[in-house]
Amino acid sequence: MHWTEYFCEFIGTAIHIFAGLMGIYLVSLVNVADIVKFFVIGLFFAIGLCVVVYSPLGKRSGGHLNPAVTIAFWLHKLMRGTDAIWYIAAQFAGAVLGAWAAFAIFDWKSPAATLALPGADVSLPLVLLVEFGIVFALIIAIFSFVSSSKSGKLTGIGIGIYIIMVTVLFSAVSGAGLNPARNLGPALLLIRFDFILIYFTASVLGAFAAYGLFRGATGGAQPVCCKLCYKNEESCLFKCNCEFKPLT
Repeated sequence: MHWTEYFCEFIGTAIHIFAGLMGIYLVSLVNVADIVKFFVIGLFFAIGLCVVVYSPLGKRSGGHLNPAVTIAFWLHKLMRGTDAIWYIAAQFAGAVLGAWAAFAIFDWKSPAATLALPGADVSLPLVLLVEFGIVFALIIAIFSFVSSSKSGKLTGIGIGIYIIMVTVLFSAVSGAGLNPARNLGPALLLIRFDFILIYFTASVLGAFAAYGLFRGATGGAQPVCCKLCYKNEESCLFKCNCEFKPLT
């Protein structure tokens, strides 16, 4: 059991979700075009992710912050099953903590604004397809970044930019959930589970599809590292081929 890593993932996810919900709260106070709102929301989620990934928290745990990402690395046999389960539990718990903090600190006119929901008149199959696609592309991007010593250190920044793009492009369609923990945190506190099975299903399918494509495209190769902050001084609990010191 690697409690330090699980705790880092728990706090890191809480910070990531809190930052994103702060962005949602701030844009709810102003009257601007939707595209501006979506950009600000994506920016806050991205900043939260980058802060965690490059902090001691992310350097130690890897900064997955997303159950779909953890599942994808586990499929590559780069994580032990026990560690993957605890990571996912920590991510869900951290999302609840981050959402709770956002609800406690900010004076929300409509807390339901924190939920990732389908846009008006958008069909559920389209929501499933969009969420599948953005999670699939997210994981392929992560695998690609962390498989190169040149791009490894840029993984957090690259994924942050991706989050902004996805939020701008797809918030009006699916709410750009992208992360099962992000979906569950506010939903659990509000006891509103509208369409959550669609988001969970899309994320899991996206993780499996990304794993399959990457394995096929690389001839069975694995990502070099399981950390989004590739190459740092912290120990590593993963079964990857990076240059971290192995965690005993």
